[in-house]
Amino acid sequence: MDLAPVVETLQATLSPQLRKQAEEKLAQICKTTGFVPCLVQIILNDQCDMGARQAGAIYLKNHINTYWSDYNDLKATTDSDIITLANAVNVNINKAAGDNTQKFFVISDPDKEYLRNIIIDAVIRTKDPLRCQLITAAGTMIKNDFPSKWSQFINQIHTCLSTDNIAACESALLIFYTLVQHYEYKKMEDRGPMDDVMFVILPLLHQRFMQLFAHNDSDQSALIQKQILKIFHAYTQLHLSFRVLPTQTMATWLDTCCAVIERRLPERLDALDEDDRAEHPWWKCKKWALHILIRTFERHGAPANLPKGQPPDRVEFANFYLKGFSGKVISLVFGILEAYRQKIYLSPRVTQLSLNYLRESVRHAFSWKIMQNNIIVLIQDVIYPLLCINDDDIELFNEEPIEFVRARLDVLDEYVSPVSAAELFLSEAVAKRKDVLMKTVSFLGTIIHNDTITIKQKDGILHMLGVIGNILIKKKAFANQLENMIVQYLFPELQSSTAFLRARACYAIRNFSKLEYTNNDNSVRCLTYLINCLCNDTSLPVKVEAAMALNLFMSDTDTGEKGKAIIIPHLQIIVMRIIEIIRQTEIDDVMIVLQKIVGLFDQELQPIAVQMTSQLVEFFKHVVCSENTSNDESKAEERTVAAMGVLNTLDTIVSCMGEKPELLAQIEQIIYEAIVLVLRDGILDFYEEILTLIDTLTINTVSPLMWQVFYLIKEAFFRDAADYFAEIMNCLHNYVVNDTPSFLSQPDRIETVFGMCKHVIVNDLGEDSEAHAAKLIEVIILQCQDNMSAALPAIVQLIAQRFQREIVTSELRLMLIQVFIVILWLNPDRFFQTLNTVAANDPSTQSTIANFFNQWMTDCELFAGIHDRRVSALGLCTLLRIDSKYYSAISNLVPKILPNCIHIYQGLMKTYQHNNDDDSDDDTDNDDDSVPSEIDDGEDENIQHEDDFLEKLKGKVPDHEMSGDGLGNDNNGDDDDSDFDIDETDLESYSTVLEANEDIDEFQIFCESLQKLQSDTTGYNQALLQNLTAEQRTQIQNIIHYTEKRKQEKESNKLREAGGYNFSQAALVGQPTNFNFGGSANTSFQNPK
Repeated sequence: MDLAPVVETLQATLSPQLRKQAEEKLAQICKTTGFVPCLVQIILNDQCDMGARQAGAIYLKNHINTYWSDYNDLKATTDSDIITLANAVNVNINKAAGDNTQKFFVISDPDKEYLRNIIIDAVIRTKDPLRCQLITAAGTMIKNDFPSKWSQFINQIHTCLSTDNIAACESALLIFYTLVQHYEYKKMEDRGPMDDVMFVILPLLHQRFMQLFAHNDSDQSALIQKQILKIFHAYTQLHLSFRVLPTQTMATWLDTCCAVIERRLPERLDALDEDDRAEHPWWKCKKWALHILIRTFERHGAPANLPKGQPPDRVEFANFYLKGFSGKVISLVFGILEAYRQKIYLSPRVTQLSLNYLRESVRHAFSWKIMQNNIIVLIQDVIYPLLCINDDDIELFNEEPIEFVRARLDVLDEYVSPVSAAELFLSEAVAKRKDVLMKTVSFLGTIIHNDTITIKQKDGILHMLGVIGNILIKKKAFANQLENMIVQYLFPELQSSTAFLRARACYAIRNFSKLEYTNNDNSVRCLTYLINCLCNDTSLPVKVEAAMALNLFMSDTDTGEKGKAIIIPHLQIIVMRIIEIIRQTEIDDVMIVLQKIVGLFDQELQPIAVQMTSQLVEFFKHVVCSENTSNDESKAEERTVAAMGVLNTLDTIVSCMGEKPELLAQIEQIIYEAIVLVLRDGILDFYEEILTLIDTLTINTVSPLMWQVFYLIKEAFFRDAADYFAEIMNCLHNYVVNDTPSFLSQPDRIETVFGMCKHVIVNDLGEDSEAHAAKLIEVIILQCQDNMSAALPAIVQLIAQRFQREIVTSELRLMLIQVFIVILWLNPDRFFQTLNTVAANDPSTQSTIANFFNQWMTDCELFAGIHDRRVSALGLCTLLRIDSKYYSAISNLVPKILPNCIHIYQGLMKTYQHNNDDDSDDDTDNDDDSVPSEIDDGEDENIQHEDDFLEKLKGKVPDHEMSGDGLGNDNNGDDDDSDFDIDETDLESYSTVLEANEDIDEFQIFCESLQKLQSDTTGYNQALLQNLTAEQRTQIQNIIHYTEKRKQEKESNKLREAGGYNFSQAALVGQPTNFNFGGSANTSFQNPK
């Protein structure tokens, strides 16, 4: 292929005016054999324009990512991989799966082979930004081809690692790292190919590392050493293969890590700026060495951390590490932190990881004994200085308060910040090891009483008090002193002339929010100070800390109504200040405070609810528009989170104001703007939240404005929102059940909802979504009943056709069966007529329709919860009293009907009883936010093992396997109580007329059906009863007695509510207690004597 026109086309993609044409031209030629080699040649050609080379590298990466896998690979991947790849290549999976003539474009075998042979060399010959694109492309190739189709890969890597060419070695390691990453999180049993590779490569990596370690102090040498450590960490962090790394070999690697930590760094690094120094590969070597040691300790190196039943080699290594190696590492870590004490530079990550290692050491008796004599020195000279504010933070606080607040609340900070590591270490040590808390408090006392204390030192004291506040509250030794301490040392700082001390005092106070004040005046003062900091302070960080402190006080304060009385006079300005903070910072943490306030003070906030809503919607619109124009991905993500928080807050406002129709109407009108913005413009990031908001707005009534939203939902669904059907269904359910007359008044509304359900089921959007669609159809049929007659044939045909395809989950199969059952129950004549009509018009459905009753009888044991069992019960009762003209259609089912009735009704009885027991136990819940208890110096922490938890999850009963026709055969012969699924199923939360109509009593209907059968003269009753065992007859009698008791309780409750008397054992007139079918003694149910 000629390079020149391809280079020209790649250059054109860089021009906004020419890009579209150029991309179309590339799309035409990219499927030509030789295109991939052409791109590689352009990328490697130093004479070509760099812009074209970069565009070529990016195009090659995307081309490989999209077109490397062939259809056979596709069939072998997981469902999620299939969906991802299908979307990438714009192919309908179902069509491909059912049509062998469907052709997937894939890169030709010659082009693939060319790339496998050259990709490593190409990476060696390029530099970033070209190299990073090629490495990503190589990762895609490895994921798809290794080991079966790229067996020479390891030999290629081995050759590069064995050479003296450092550049080749570095590039090979970067590619090899992508292979290790591919296996990093796989299960142990799936890592065989990686273990085989590492058996060969790891010794070479260690040899290479030690050569560079001893003889080469260049920066490129440091890059290679860092990459080797990263590879080792990725390989060992989750699993250790003792075939590849027996204990002694692992010890060699760990000694190497210790040597890296101990190594003096080149003096030339001292001339670098601190920010540059922290990112230098020499410091990153230390970082990765510490990563390895920490992960080895916490995952593999302590017996207490191992789940039960581990193999001997793993136990052996854990004992070796804890007792033979941890002491050495602790000494090294203390040596690192000694440098910090001496004001010698340490990179922030090395400081943070050193403290993380010591935090893990606190948990184990053996390592704790090694370090405990140095704990107070560590707290005084390392932890405390780290917790004092520094000059950089003060500058940020004063000059860029918004950035200061964002950094302070950054959830990722915990994983990288030395300050967060110091907080976590201190909290762990004082909570879990005796005397550490007392010694820490004594140290704080010596500092705080020092007349020469600086404001930075005072900040550190407040910071430490905040860290240990929740622990101090739980300790009896300090309980009586805390209130005086807060009054004496924290209250004054809430009024300090130094803004960052006010902010830190608010932080400290919030960690004492659970304190029970003995003097109510002090509680009042505390809340008053916080309100003042929020409403009147000029410093943004102070306002944010005050808001977050108020949030906890509103949750935990014991003043109750007195606390509310303090807040209410300032409530409106509190809310306005919080909204101002939200608009300034775009931080979700503050949004949570507003949600809490709205929930607690809904009545008091009614006068400003409209204003509050208006400001939030305006802010939402501003954030969305800013996000769409932002080129900063991290800022865009922050704005997305903030916008989601706004929608959640609006949802809270609607929930709390729902009892005020006039107010809600005004709020709804304002929120409508946000709904239109999201649904009409297709802003997928907010679909879930906006649909939740619509659900809340329609939860009780549906206004004309919300019917306009109905059509916006329709438009979005068929454009790009079909994947959100589970969330959309919440809204559709409300439209159907909360405003049925309006729903039925426009034929297109029924058509729209049914069209959505059909789209979900026909297009295989996932069985969870399909089950939701079938549930919605059931709801509509029950809600609209006779109004749905014209739609029934289409519904039955849709369900029957779905049964013809494979069904994996029992949830979907049962839901489809349920649709048939409700049609049968509502009108048996119409049901059978519809079945006949559909079978006649669509012969492909005949076998499915004929098999429906058999499948229902087979699956009766799988119905769970209340609603689903009630539907099945009502359907079975319909069969008990079916017209004789339909006997022939169900003749083969007759012996199964009463046994299934028994199972269904026993399940209902147990579920009702369980729910009654739950109601009586509601007041026994205990919400105890306890802190970890201290452990003796000679004991290890009792650790919850993640492996144990995963083993427990393995006990979950899987869905029944399906047969190929989707109707499946499930057999479960156990009759133990454990078979009854008590809990409500997910789809039962969607209410129907069965829940709304108390007159529909499935137990009463069962008894009435049995009574009707007594007059049967066709022999139907004999067929029903002839195979029943004595035990089953007794079980039916128990159901009858339960029905009597249930009716008595209902009548008694009605009388009690009406102010009448209560009776518990009175006989009920008209309730049958003796059933005789045909007069035979063998077919009679009587009250037991």
